[in-house]
Amino acid sequence: MTTCNFVTESDFPGIIKTFDEAFADYYLKSKNSCERWLYNRCVKNGVAFDCSVGAFEGDRMVGVTLVGLDDWQGVPAAFDAGTGIIPDFRGGGLARQMFALAVPRLRERGVQKFLLEVLQVNEPAIKAYRKSGFEITRELDCYELPLTDWKAPTTAQSWEIRLIDPEQVFVFRNLVDWHPSWENSFTSINRISDKIVAYGAFDGSRCIGEIVYYPILNWILSLVVAKDYRRKGIATALLTHFLVRLDPAKGNVKLTNVDHSDEIMAAFFRNRGFRVFTTQYEMALTF
Repeated sequence: MTTCNFVTESDFPGIIKTFDEAFADYYLKSKNSCERWLYNRCVKNGVAFDCSVGAFEGDRMVGVTLVGLDDWQGVPAAFDAGTGIIPDFRGGGLARQMFALAVPRLRERGVQKFLLEVLQVNEPAIKAYRKSGFEITRELDCYELPLTDWKAPTTAQSWEIRLIDPEQVFVFRNLVDWHPSWENSFTSINRISDKIVAYGAFDGSRCIGEIVYYPILNWILSLVVAKDYRRKGIATALLTHFLVRLDPAKGNVKLTNVDHSDEIMAAFFRNRGFRVFTTQYEMALTF
């Protein structure tokens, strides 16, 4: 018989094993599913273990939902930082059972919205989330660039670019055109401030653009330029300064969760050799 219980940080070894089994056949192979990757993902997404749920058959964890807590657009919110069910236990409503246990506790914590991200090709998961009351809120595109394909622009640029502190990155939270996904939010970046690399573009003493890189995942988490400095080559200069310093052996650098409605950003990355490697839905359950 399968039972659901809240987990603790001491369950982490079992959570790692469950994730490895659950994502072994996933559309995007979870090759980085290891202790270091998963632990840092939990930190980045603000995972609260006492709000996260494991499904057990006896002593064996066969499913898990990791839940992060944070403020989201002005309201207390939760985020499904990762739900995995091993293949033999899928299709029996286990995800709904785990959510059913988590939701009352989240309400007790004052949470008003529960968010998640799901691959658009993962129709069984989308169906299960809809049955749990989640609705699609927007489409997100995920880009990648093989570093061996990158060709730096030949045009010169006069902007000064240098490493910046995480505090300088946080200044750009009010300069974005759309709210970053939970994965790429400025509070998520702040939680891993000791693990990121950030460059800023400067006009005199003013930082007018930033790019944030997360080496553990080989992800660009943020690229923002002040609105009064756009269309001046600053984003290209930041991207070039960053990419020429990466070892091509790192493979494909990724930029996840770009709002699908942002046609200007989509064109920018396509024109620089990035391609969409998958698409996601952001979904939300409002309490």
